[in-house]
Amino acid sequence: MTINSIINLVLIAVLVICAWQGYKKGIIMGIIQVLVIILSLYGAQLLSDTFSYEVIPVLRPFVNGFMELQVEETTYAAFGYEKDPQTEQYDVPYSMTDLINSQPDAREAIILQTYKNLGMYDAMAQTLTERTMTYMDENSSSMSSAVVTIACQSVTWYLGFLLAFIILFSVMTVLVNLPNLSFKLPYVGIVNDIGGVVIGLFVGALFCSILVWITQFAGLLLPESTLRATGLADFFLTRNLLANYITL
Repeated sequence: MTINSIINLVLIAVLVICAWQGYKKGIIMGIIQVLVIILSLYGAQLLSDTFSYEVIPVLRPFVNGFMELQVEETTYAAFGYEKDPQTEQYDVPYSMTDLINSQPDAREAIILQTYKNLGMYDAMAQTLTERTMTYMDENSSSMSSAVVTIACQSVTWYLGFLLAFIILFSVMTVLVNLPNLSFKLPYVGIVNDIGGVVIGLFVGALFCSILVWITQFAGLLLPESTLRATGLADFFLTRNLLANYITL
């Protein structure tokens, strides 16, 4: 079984399970679950916006050297230089800064390629590139320093968002189900059933969107081309329900 088939099966399973849960719970509980997801997403973004930047000073020393090396390798590759296979050094008469200063218009393309080399999907790499260019202009920062700063900000925000969402969603789901109540519209069982399935599918689409959204930082493990070649994954990647509401 190929990775594309596995991804499709996982997403289909999410949709089917959520539709079945919606059928069993009915419209009202389905709407409550949608509200739980929305509140969890909103709360996770708020918490990550507030606290994730506190982690940057801790993270930066660990990734600084690695990130600067990635920028250096991408820059030299962009100018056609290769490492000496024996010395593992670049036989270049110019420093990276001199190369960039000689062709400042190449900065954006180099930054974009750096993020792609780090496993960012195209849309995310483009977003981070624009933020990096703005940071450089506003802070008179070097390209390497700007890439490290924006990458640290993005990774800490992303991890903080995921952790906060999981916690908030788990806690609110437990609280909602604690009374073990079943709310169903009286005398309209067919409406409850059909409406529950529809809302369940919507909930499944939200979960699929979240799963696909998570992968935008995981290009080294799951390349974007793989998702693009997978029917459902490509659909949720292109028409992600969260893209306009989660601001990194």
